[in-house]
Amino acid sequence: MSEIETERLVLRRFAGGDWENLARLYADDTVMRHMLPGRGLERKAAAERAKSNIHNFNDHWDRRGYGVWAVTDRATGRLLGQCGLRWIPEAEQTELLYLLTKTVWGRGLATEAGRAALDFAFGSAGLNALIALTAPENKASQRVLGKLGFDYTGEGPLWERIVCWFTLPREQWRPAAG
Repeated sequence: MSEIETERLVLRRFAGGDWENLARLYADDTVMRHMLPGRGLERKAAAERAKSNIHNFNDHWDRRGYGVWAVTDRATGRLLGQCGLRWIPEAEQTELLYLLTKTVWGRGLATEAGRAALDFAFGSAGLNALIALTAPENKASQRVLGKLGFDYTGEGPLWERIVCWFTLPREQWRPAAG
């Protein structure tokens, strides 16, 4: 199952034409402030990253049977960001990740998308545990992870920076109602 509908969202595999909207997200200083390099990418670099990520996200789906979805508004079809599951070789674990445009922050959409991804991870994909990673100062993302049931397990190095680590074993997962 590569598409999921929630109350307000559709999570679907990325299409090649999504790169322009995804690039705008990657170029936004506010959206990217907690991601490496700590600010939005230059226009050309954002476009290259978006195209590369779409290819990698879809390849990940093909290789592992799970991956990162394009998060779209159910009513309009507008691309709002990305959310999903990604194998992190350096951690030897699967990560829940999400990144949404700032115009929808504060509406519970990261939690809604994250919950759908968790249901898929522990249901259809049969995973036993997930991690999530945030910048230490990214309190909003940490609150989302708390709502999703993740436990903070400490700080540590990854990708040449210090990140906060969160874990969610299958035994702690609570499927979304309805």
